[in-house]
Amino acid sequence: MDTDSRKRRTPRQDRYGLLLVLLSVVLLLVPIDVTALRPLVTALLGAVLLFAQRTSGARRSVIGVSAVLVAISVVTSAAAQVAEADAAALVYSGIVIVLCLATIATIGAHLIRDPALDVHIVLGVIAVFVLLGIAFAGAYSMLGVWGNGFFAEADGSHDAVDYFYFSFITITTTGYGDLTPAGDVGKMVAAFEALIGQVYLVTVVSLAVSGVTRRRTKGD
Repeated sequence: MDTDSRKRRTPRQDRYGLLLVLLSVVLLLVPIDVTALRPLVTALLGAVLLFAQRTSGARRSVIGVSAVLVAISVVTSAAAQVAEADAAALVYSGIVIVLCLATIATIGAHLIRDPALDVHIVLGVIAVFVLLGIAFAGAYSMLGVWGNGFFAEADGSHDAVDYFYFSFITITTTGYGDLTPAGDVGKMVAAFEALIGQVYLVTVVSLAVSGVTRRRTKGD
């Protein structure tokens, strides 16, 4: 590998904090169920993906291809909003899931490749946790469209806030019990998210924190 390639792939280790700031803006907008905001949320999630790739030292060609795919996603999301409501929700939720999973894969590959990121590895695993919650919220929204309603509560007034709320209550295993899935598929997906959340918090996050603590102790 030549010098220029190595420079292009040098991780920018100080950027995961900024990525979390950008992701926090997404967190504020995702629960807002306004059709006009969907392309904006798509664009912000795309920006999170590209930012993560740049932070992770991805090749310029990879970032370039991702930028094109993000642009297509934004246009598709905007165009879908003029369609029937259920179709628009399906397209939007699918794009959200894909962008979240792509960003998770980018951050995960970087942290596995370079585990000596000190405090930045903690910021990275937090970002992954948040992205998982958003991705599952998108999955619940899609299941709600396909099944003519996701929750057992029969008032039929559930929106993006409910999916977002239910996802993060589930992934953190808080489990208030005020919202519950109606179908077997929804129950299995929720159980899977709770399992991922519990295992992630007690293994990945704890290992990242303990690793940083050990390195700093040795440094002292």
